[in-house]
This record gives sequence, C-alpha cells and structure tokens, in this order.
Amino acid sequence: MNQLFIGIILVLGLGGYWLYQENQTLAANNLALEGAVQEQKAAMAAMKESFEKQGKALLNMSRVNAEIEAEKAEYLAIFARHNLDNLALKKPGMIELRFNNASEAVMEGLEDDTEKLNALSNPITND
Repeated sequence: MNQLFIGIILVLGLGGYWLYQENQTLAANNLALEGAVQEQKAAMAAMKESFEKQGKALLNMSRVNAEIEAEKAEYLAIFARHNLDNLALKKPGMIELRFNNASEAVMEGLEDDTEKLNALSNPITND
C-alpha cells in the first residue's frame, strides 16, 4: 500500500514538473508573440503614414496636372484664334520679338521644372 502511495506521489510530482515546464515554455512563446505583435503594429502604422503621404502627393500631382492642362488649353486657343503665318508675313518684327520672348520663357520654365524634378529624385538631407 505504501508503494502505491509512493508511486502515485511520484507520478503526480513528475506530472506537475512536466506541466510547470510546459507553462514556462508557453510563457516564453507568449512573450515572443507579444513582441512580434508590437513590431507588426509599428509596421502597420508606418505603412499607413506612407499611404497617407502618397495619397496627398497624388492629389497634389493631380491638381498640378489640371493646372497644366488648363494652361495648355489656353495656349491652344490662342493658336486657334490667330493665323501666325499671316501675322509673320505682315509683321515679322513683332512676331519675332514675341516668339523670342515666349521661347525664352518656355526654356526658363523647362530649366525650373528640370531642377525641381532633379531635387525630387535626388533629395539632399541635412540629417
């Protein structure tokens, strides 16, 4: 009978020890998973911020594109209203001066736009 009690106590002790070890393993796994959850939350927040920035940039680009399209339509309307061949034959000095001034303005605009695009694609950080 004593041997039976000793056997039961031994089995219960080993079972308790095994359960304790399992509990320790599960606690360590739980801690690792909580750390992974925190990393995922930080990654999601960064992705959300990036998405919002991209959305704002897209809206800004759409607005600028609409302005450029309106400007293009204005210039096309000017060309549609005037017969430049006739004007060039009748008043070559006036047309030459206007074309030269307009060409210079266009080239300066291209230079400015190129500088802006270069600055966007090659940002200089002062961090």
